Amino acid sequence: MEQMRETLSISVITETDIPAVTQVVNSAYEGEPGKSWTSEGHLVEGQRTTETILRDLISRPSVNIFKYSDAQGVILGCVLLEKKEGTLYLGMLSVLPKVQAAGIGARLIQFSESFAREHQYNSITITVIDKRYELMEWYRRKGFVPTGKLEPFSNKSSSAIDEFSFMEMRKELL
Repeated sequence: MEQMRETLSISVITETDIPAVTQVVNSAYEGEPGKSWTSEGHLVEGQRTTETILRDLISRPSVNIFKYSDAQGVILGCVLLEKKEGTLYLGMLSVLPKVQAAGIGARLIQFSESFAREHQYNSITITVIDKRYELMEWYRRKGFVPTGKLEPFSNKSSSAIDEFSFMEMRKELL
């Protein structure tokens, strides 16, 4: 577990965290119209994830989901890290809308980079909706660059309102 500012911590989620993590992820991606820059509500309807999906994910040996908690144990953010194809995949980076722009997302990215290095990965890969220009720019500022690879949208818990693809971005770690 990594300590952040003595009162904030990052640790692996457990079964008991699943309801709170589900709420964090769905609120981050749904957001309040006009208030959350991470909102995908105009592109996708339905939930971003479910408790069932998270239970399945944490049962996989290749997947770790980490929570970012405050001193009272309230989960403020999370990130999924999956070991795949010679790279570490970073997904489901989520921060509660009420604490967005406080640096939590950046801290989770830094933690992910440390995790990748500790586990001998030379790169981190993400996928971003190709119409989420502000989000792609945020990741560019964090050192991620487009790879040119596009993947079609598929999500068991939601459906697309508009057509889009997922654009792969990668950050090489030195």
